[in-house]
Amino acid sequence: MKTCGYIHRFITSFILLSAAAIVLKGFFQPEQTALLLLDTGLVPAMYVEVLAFSLPFALAVCLSLAFFELTSIAPIVVCLALYMLPSGIALYQGLHFDCGCYLPGSLESRVYSELEPQFIIMLVITAITGGLHYFNSHRPIRTKTHLA
Repeated sequence: MKTCGYIHRFITSFILLSAAAIVLKGFFQPEQTALLLLDTGLVPAMYVEVLAFSLPFALAVCLSLAFFELTSIAPIVVCLALYMLPSGIALYQGLHFDCGCYLPGSLESRVYSELEPQFIIMLVITAITGGLHYFNSHRPIRTKTHLA
């Protein structure tokens, strides 16, 4: 993906590095995504572990395709939205409240205590990525060959 200035390059690098961090978290802690998928009831229990691995893998594939300029940034927007969906539904269902029924240090306590800030950060990253896609698609970069 072509960048047209320092600010555009900074925002693009920020998006790509944030998506890479989300991919690494998804690969090293798939049980957190699996818990959200299972507790929200989005998918049957037999598909939870497959989707907990597939979501960060799809984001990694879209990230590498965008990095090597084989596709636009639109698939990253879609993958981030899909990755954010279980967190949003868990917040809507009220699973983020810590009622004291989870043991301190347990998986549920770790996931649900950081659910709201994680959702807000991913929402901001997805919104910035969507804005970057809009900027890239409606304001093409003009080189000297286009100006002739």
